[in-house]
Amino acid sequence: MVSGRRGEKRQEQQAFALKGTMPAITMLCLKTANVSAVERQLADHISQMPHFFLHLPILLDLAELGDEPVDLGALAGLLRKHNLVPIAVRNPTDAQRERAVAAGLGVLRTPLTRSRQAGPAEGSTPTPGPVAVGPAPDRGAPAAAAAERGAAGPARRPRDAAPPPDAAGEPPPAGLTVRQPVRSGQVIYVPHGDLVVLSPVSSGAELIANDNVHVYAPLRGRAMAGAHNNADASIFCMSLEAEFVSIAGRYLMADEIPDEHRGKPARISVQNDGLVITRL
Repeated sequence: MVSGRRGEKRQEQQAFALKGTMPAITMLCLKTANVSAVERQLADHISQMPHFFLHLPILLDLAELGDEPVDLGALAGLLRKHNLVPIAVRNPTDAQRERAVAAGLGVLRTPLTRSRQAGPAEGSTPTPGPVAVGPAPDRGAPAAAAAERGAAGPARRPRDAAPPPDAAGEPPPAGLTVRQPVRSGQVIYVPHGDLVVLSPVSSGAELIANDNVHVYAPLRGRAMAGAHNNADASIFCMSLEAEFVSIAGRYLMADEIPDEHRGKPARISVQNDGLVITRL
């Protein structure tokens, strides 16, 4: 009888565990306190790939707002209205912290400060960019979101999704080649051209490109091609193990990918307004 009670007590003690790691979370970096402007652009992003954003956990980064007041209660409400899940804020001022707590949000304790980090040292290998959240860059207005995911490993810091051409009219760079493994929680967004990945893409990682996505390694995360409704785009991979694939708004979940294509080289393309998988 005593041993049974001890067993029950042991089970109660093991009911949960607290860990300090951070799961894959989308960080919404606010550039304006205008909640209406945020909602307009957020709705535009979500309308292009609604399944990608469904029930996505959101971390609000307030660093770029400075001391500007923002209605975090209204912001949390609009996120929930769009089936997003606001969980916490990062880099708040004291006043913003109080508003966050009043709105039912957590406050992320982070060693990162408001100051911008210096760029890579001369001679070092820069991390791939640009990086952003969502299927499309902002369309000229101040914005709702761009960001990094996760906290482990070499950080891919958020940058503007599409740097404007300079005074000489130089066009934005087209395409991006990533040679390092793409880890869980990282998102890579290429607004112009193809995204080429030469290393494995882990479960929980996300690739987004306006044109084609090429993965010359196992694809275990999410891949979205044709982000600007480009139905001519394709997804190519050497081993199809994806959680989610999408082209121009059409998508397949992991359980919708036929077993005969799992773990094999494949091309995913749009045919007859749906996605078709063919073996390479």
